[in-house]
Amino acid sequence: MDYNRQVSRLTTVSAPPMRMNSSMDPGGTKMQRFGRFMKSSIADFFGVGDDMEESRAKWDNRCKRYAGSIGKLKKTVEDDVDGSRLPHIVDPLRHPTSRRSTPMSSISTYYRSTQGLPRKRARKDSVVKMTLKGLTTLAGARRNLRVKKGLKNRGYAPASLAEDMMDASSYTPSQVYPMTEDHFSLEDDVFYDEPVTEVEPSKLDRIRRSRMLQTPRLPVILDISNMLPFRPAAGWRRTPPQAYPSTPGTGIDEVDFGLGQITQKVMDSVLERNKRNVGMGFVGRLMNRSFRSDRQTEDVKHQIDEMDDHRPYFTYWVTFVQIVVFIVSVSVYGIAPIGISETVYSETVRMPNLAMQLEHHRERDNLWIGPRQADLIHLGAKYAPCMRWDETLNRALALDTAEERTSACCVRNDGSGCAQMTEKRCSSLLSTFLKWDNNTQGVGKRTSGSVCGQDPQFCTDPASVPPFKWADDITQWPLCKTTTELNQTKASSENRHMTCEVVGHPCCHGIQGECFITTREHCDLKRGYYHEDAFLCSQVKCMQQICGMIVFSHPDHPDQFYRLWTSLFLHGGLIHLVITVGFQVLVMRDIEKLTGAIRMAIIYLGTGICGNLASSVFLPYVVEAGPSGSQFGILACLLVEVLQSWPRYKKPAIAVLKLVVPIIILFLLGLLPWFDNWAHLFGFFFGFLLAFALLPYVAFGKLDRRRKIITIVITLCLSVGIFVLLVILFYVVPLTNCPGCQYFNCIPFTADFCKNMGVTIKRNSTYSLL
Repeated sequence: MDYNRQVSRLTTVSAPPMRMNSSMDPGGTKMQRFGRFMKSSIADFFGVGDDMEESRAKWDNRCKRYAGSIGKLKKTVEDDVDGSRLPHIVDPLRHPTSRRSTPMSSISTYYRSTQGLPRKRARKDSVVKMTLKGLTTLAGARRNLRVKKGLKNRGYAPASLAEDMMDASSYTPSQVYPMTEDHFSLEDDVFYDEPVTEVEPSKLDRIRRSRMLQTPRLPVILDISNMLPFRPAAGWRRTPPQAYPSTPGTGIDEVDFGLGQITQKVMDSVLERNKRNVGMGFVGRLMNRSFRSDRQTEDVKHQIDEMDDHRPYFTYWVTFVQIVVFIVSVSVYGIAPIGISETVYSETVRMPNLAMQLEHHRERDNLWIGPRQADLIHLGAKYAPCMRWDETLNRALALDTAEERTSACCVRNDGSGCAQMTEKRCSSLLSTFLKWDNNTQGVGKRTSGSVCGQDPQFCTDPASVPPFKWADDITQWPLCKTTTELNQTKASSENRHMTCEVVGHPCCHGIQGECFITTREHCDLKRGYYHEDAFLCSQVKCMQQICGMIVFSHPDHPDQFYRLWTSLFLHGGLIHLVITVGFQVLVMRDIEKLTGAIRMAIIYLGTGICGNLASSVFLPYVVEAGPSGSQFGILACLLVEVLQSWPRYKKPAIAVLKLVVPIIILFLLGLLPWFDNWAHLFGFFFGFLLAFALLPYVAFGKLDRRRKIITIVITLCLSVGIFVLLVILFYVVPLTNCPGCQYFNCIPFTADFCKNMGVTIKRNSTYSLL
């Protein structure tokens, strides 16, 4: 038999025929076809659709990836590779004592590339990977050229046929030399020399006939008659033995390129370094899991082989956005004092009574090396008073409004200035308190006022005329934009509140919408927002300014519900960011290789939003930033993956225990004041439900597949129910007073241990407290 014909027949690559599912049936009406298409698409998304064979290109790529392993199968998860699926080339001319096996995937790939046959389209590489590959190829070509040139000058023969086959980038038709058929045994490559057990001819013939019956032939012609000649050469290579004469019919041996002594672990690291196996992954390898060999059936291997090998696009995107947001936030707002207590700032500033006083400002430290609490709120952190109308907070702000209603303009007797304040703060010796009352009424018989710099009698925009007459309540007065100039001096005793120099204006400070009248220097010390164009605190909306972001649709009703997901891209500091990036690169990226970008985005955003919503319900006045709920949702995915692969593990209980213990430790760390345990709990539970519905898994029979469908329906219903319940508790029936909720988030071992959590708002008016 012609040897080239044997090689062409045995190296043919096959692809299973594609089966047609119900969605591909052209029969029926248009709506029926559309219904079948939607049903099939939804079933495929959740991983329960009819099994369809992949396209020929995808099949060919996976054959090249998995069919190249050498040696016996291991008893671990790496044993999924079956190297016996492809036929092997047998050389009848080779010495019987030096048989060595080699993966046929590399041979078939090489000969396709050299014979000019069409290749199947593989996954497109990234720009960075293609650039690095090009540079590596260029460097290797130049290095091989120098080596060959040196060998030629010294009289050495070329290295080996295997090296030329591996170096496809430097191969050209001009390098093909005439060669006889007897030289194909390739005995010059003596770098490895491990004999293998001879295959029985009868068994090999049965395997070959079965492969040929199942495999459609491709026009692959392997012409090996023109190769590099073998010449004796000195050096580390031994002289190849003389070729034996052609003896047709003496049996078929395997072609060897000297790879027999490369360990299975090394081959797997090269051939499968990007494949994410179900039930294993980074965490599985870290915890030294192992699988049962009796569960590695052909059906299980086929399911694993058919699972897509995704690229972690979402992990890279969300990590990049988080890093950029942190750099911008630190660049714009700076870094808070580093520590676990409070920092006190002191400065001598001018006060509204024109006296120079030493004032103090207390600011909470940040353990994570990042922005302040007020700055995080401004950037979009989770803070319930910015997301809904809060009864407790508005009750506290109403106390400030009631105190401002009793205020009036306090004018210095020496004409140095005036400011709006209460009567107890206005010095009776140095100043005059111009308060309208029943005895001393203002224009229009007003008893509420006066206000420094503003009077409805002199305001033209907006004018106090019917039906838009200003109320007899200064807290309801609008902000006057245009005022008529008075034709009188500052020494005049009339309308002194309009002729004096106003030295105090509203200043919004803190995170609870607090406001008082003070000077700019004092407001800067408090790190507040100074309103120089306003005259009363009731004329400014402090909560809207403190929250920042997009303005409220109604100034008195906060509605920034989008903080539920914007906080996922913020971090409390540099340490917090490093922990997040490390977790996402090591664990989340590994999970996304199995799930894909769409499913990972649903799990990441869904668990993060649910965790922030639960934290807003039970701890509404705590400022939180970071994807802690999403991270615990990913930990739940790891646990679900172990549970779904329970039959495959040798010791499934140990595998679950190794994963549950670290999760419990993380929940215990959530009892410290710098962690949000409510977001951890609900993120984990919500991720646990979503993982059962979205994670792909291996089915062990029809009953197991039916259980998968039922589990998807139940978990999706529970997920929707939990989310709706949290929305009702947050917007419809809010928990404004839950003293026991803080103990799950922070246990007060000392009086000040949980002080920085700020779980309640219980205060009196701060309008007159400076």
